[in-house]
Amino acid sequence: MNSVLEYYDSETGVRGWLAYDGDISPISAGGCRVQPSIDRETLVQLAKRMTLKQRVLGLNVNGGKCGIALDPRSDDKAKALGGFLRFLRDELHHRFSMGPDMGTQWTELQSLAVHSGIPSVKYAIRAAQGLTEEEFFARMDLLEEQVGRLTLAQRRAGCVLAHTALAAAKVAGASRGVSVALQGFGNLGRAAAASLVEEDTVRVVAVSDEYGCVVNASGLDLVTMLSRRQGLPVQELGVACERRPTEGVFAVEADVLILAANQDALSLEQAALAPIGAISVGSNYGLSPAAEDVIERRGVVVVPDFIGGIGGSASMEALFGPRTRPSPKTVLDSLAHMSRNLVTDLCWTAHQNGISNAAAAQVLADRAHVSRDAPPYGHCHYLKSRC
Repeated sequence: MNSVLEYYDSETGVRGWLAYDGDISPISAGGCRVQPSIDRETLVQLAKRMTLKQRVLGLNVNGGKCGIALDPRSDDKAKALGGFLRFLRDELHHRFSMGPDMGTQWTELQSLAVHSGIPSVKYAIRAAQGLTEEEFFARMDLLEEQVGRLTLAQRRAGCVLAHTALAAAKVAGASRGVSVALQGFGNLGRAAAASLVEEDTVRVVAVSDEYGCVVNASGLDLVTMLSRRQGLPVQELGVACERRPTEGVFAVEADVLILAANQDALSLEQAALAPIGAISVGSNYGLSPAAEDVIERRGVVVVPDFIGGIGGSASMEALFGPRTRPSPKTVLDSLAHMSRNLVTDLCWTAHQNGISNAAAAQVLADRAHVSRDAPPYGHCHYLKSRC
């Protein structure tokens, strides 16, 4: 049964909603948005997409989504979001596992939750997974541990995006070295780059941000780029490169293009001409349906955004699914393995059924076994073994 909880703060006039998509699993999971245009119906649709993300991975988790209608740059954001979390206190204790989304940050949500008497925005997982307080918080603490230059929390989504892209490139025919073009060098793009730089056979030949694009057919010096302060334009990161306009990334020949920035990134003309074999979409609605159709008709392998952007859901499986507590590196290794196996299965299912990869995702989701009596995590068959 689908349901929506409505929130209204008479003092500030702020409205908010929590949308649940179904109740056949022990918990629901999804992000929290702070966005001026957010409304009830949008959250209902996003909750459905979250269910698809969980089911594709075989998780025993329903989809959910919440948010408040407010400009995230507002001076009243902390007060308004804190009031919303207090309104959701019982849900966050027992039913809803919350993560960050547009207009929110992980540390921000956690801090406001604790201030509102909620142990964690993920606290609903504890009882559903049968964990002690000590074990739950020990696993949650892993998210704050450094893996290279970033924490596990910062790396998880980018790790999944990077490895879905590499799997798609392999399906498209890339064999030895894989060339990658990366659109976006913010939180998600840098996290993806952190995983790509660990792969000896990968060359990142182009990176773009809102200020411009840098290109080097032999491979950009990602180590140097990642060592620079985040927020600097890519053209000022001090690496050997050719400088092009931002949209130039879509004209660079590469085995795979990763979209890690804004929505509707490619125009129809760019979708028709981009010299790529595969594309993985990490940003929400990074490809319009029309652009995605154009690309797929060319025979380009497409990893849709609800697969490329599945890192939040996948990381909870890698963190809480194992019987014994994993290390941060084990979590990232599990995410890499899970992502590659998922994309391989997705593309094979699409080919076997003569359908798009997006349609194949629903086929995979329909295979999931869900029950209110089973724990939410520990069921993903894309992991080789359980630690």
